This record gives sequence, structure tokens and C-alpha cells, in this order.
Amino acid sequence: MKDKLYRFMRSRYGNDQLSSMLTWGGLIFMLLDCFLKIGIFYFIGFVLFVYGYIRIFSKQYDKRVAQNRWYMEHTAGIRNVFKRRKKQKEAGKDYKVFVCNKCQQMIRVPRGKGRIEIRCPKCGNKFIRKS
Repeated sequence: MKDKLYRFMRSRYGNDQLSSMLTWGGLIFMLLDCFLKIGIFYFIGFVLFVYGYIRIFSKQYDKRVAQNRWYMEHTAGIRNVFKRRKKQKEAGKDYKVFVCNKCQQMIRVPRGKGRIEIRCPKCGNKFIRKS
């Protein structure tokens, strides 16, 4: 059985970020319809869920890659906000996280050092901040 599934998926596109968002979004809409009892939410959720799986089982690799690239480019700002918050939470009380003005690289600096010059390891940009 595992071998049949492996052969079936061999030439398929597979899962990516856009397909995951579509399937999870579809499930959330369908669950939301269970509580609100509005048929349109179930319909929207079902369409999103089915389209997510159509993308996963598709053989048009180039089109799916282009769609996922477009999705990733247009959601980069939102994803970076959550990424920064996660980094700041992980840094905790011992470190402070700054973002480079030039390349948007996140830089972790120890807290309590006063005003220091921070040099970005990625682009070499220097800026002064209070840690």
C-alpha cells in the first residue's frame, strides 16, 4: 500500500505553504460553520479545502511553484512580524532583538550594555541603539 501511494505521488507537486494555508483555512471555515450555521462558510471552506488538495495532486509543477512564490512574496510582511515576535520571545530578558535598516536582518544583542554601535553581520550596516 505504501509503495502504491509512493508511486502515485512521485510525479505530483506535493504540499507547500500555499496548499497548507488553503487546506487549514478550509477546515477552519468548515468548523466555523458548525458553530454559526451559515451555509456560505461551509461552501467557502469546502472550496478552499478541495483547491488545496487539487494543488497537492497537480502535475503542473511550474504553475504551482509560481503560485507559491507569489503567495510567499505577498505574505512576507505578515510572516516577518510573527517571526520577529517569536525571536523576541525566545531572546527573553537576556537579549534584545533589533532589525537592520538596510537588509531587515534580525540581530540579537545582550541587554543592559547602554548605547552601543551594532554592526549587521549580513550587510555590514552600522547603527547605534540602546540595549
